[in-house]
Amino acid sequence: MYYNLIKMPALVRTGRGIVGKIDDILREHHFFFPKRVLITQEELYDLYGSMLDGCAEEVVFVKGGKFEEAPELLAKLTDKNALLLAFGGGSVLDLVKYCASKRDLPYVNIPSALSNDAVYSCLARLTDINGKKRSLQVQPPLGIIVDFDFISRSPRFMSLAGMADIVSNLSACEDWLLANHLTGERINEVAFMLAKQAALPLFDHADDVGSDGFFFDLTNGIVTSGLSTIVNGDTRGVSGSEHLISHAIDEFFPERATLHGLQVGWAHLYIEKYIRKNEKEAERLETLFTKTGLMDVIREKVQWKDEELPDLIPYAMRIRKRYTIFNTL
Repeated sequence: MYYNLIKMPALVRTGRGIVGKIDDILREHHFFFPKRVLITQEELYDLYGSMLDGCAEEVVFVKGGKFEEAPELLAKLTDKNALLLAFGGGSVLDLVKYCASKRDLPYVNIPSALSNDAVYSCLARLTDINGKKRSLQVQPPLGIIVDFDFISRSPRFMSLAGMADIVSNLSACEDWLLANHLTGERINEVAFMLAKQAALPLFDHADDVGSDGFFFDLTNGIVTSGLSTIVNGDTRGVSGSEHLISHAIDEFFPERATLHGLQVGWAHLYIEKYIRKNEKEAERLETLFTKTGLMDVIREKVQWKDEELPDLIPYAMRIRKRYTIFNTL
C-alpha cells in the first residue's frame, strides 16, 4: 500500500482567552516539555504582557523578519528539550520558523494578527542584508493557537489583508489549471482541493468581518492553505500570478511595498478583471472587497495605480519559473 505521509499540526486551537489556558491545552494534546521559551517583540510584550503572563519560563525578544538577526537568536536556542512559542506577526513567526528548523526544535505559533498565511506554512520569508526578501523551506509548526482576543485587537486592515491572501488561492488555482491545460503540468488534486476550499468560506463573511466566525474561517483558511503546500511540496495551489506581482514589488520596488496580502488582493482583482476578463469572478471579488472595506484599504495603502500593473509583469515573471496567465500574454 502506498500513502502520502504529510506533517499535520498536532494542535490547532481557536477561541477567546485561550493563551491563559495554555498549560491545559498543551497537556490535553500530550505536549510535555520541561521548558517553554516565548519569542516575541518587546513592544508586543509590553502591550500584551498581562495576557501572556505564565505561558513560558523564558522570554526572548526579537525584531523579526531579517536574516541578520538569526545568528543571535540561534545562539540563545541551546536547550534541546524546550518548546518554542512564537508570538507576533509574520516577521516574528518567519524568524522563529527558520531558527527552529535550523535547531530542529518544536515550536507553536501564536499569531498576534492574521494578516497572511505565515501562521502555518513550510516557507519563511526573511529579508537579507541587501534588503531583498528570500523564501526558505522550513519545518511547519507543531501547533497553532489563535486567541481571538489578540486578533480582535489588531488593526482591522491586517485581518482584511489575511483574507485577501487566502481568497487569492482561487487565482492560483486558475493558473494551475491553465498550466495543466497548456503545458501538461501535473495537478495534485488533493492539494488543489485544499487550496480552493480554504478560500470559499470567506465569501460568507462580507458583512461580519471581525466576528469570531470570520476569525475562525480565516484561521481555517490559513491552516488549509498550509496543508495544500505540504501535500504538494510547494506553493503552487496558493501562489499564482497575483503572488508574483506582490513578490516583484517586494523584490524590485521595496520602497513602494506594503502588506503582502493587500498587494496580492490588488493584483488578484486586476488579473480577473482585465487579464482573465472573468466578469463574474471580478464582480464577486469586487463585492467582497467593497462590503468588507478591503477596497478602501487597498486604495489607501497599495502605492500602485491599476494602469501600472502591466509594467510589473516582466518583473513578476522573473520571480520564479511558474507557468501562469502571464505566460499567455
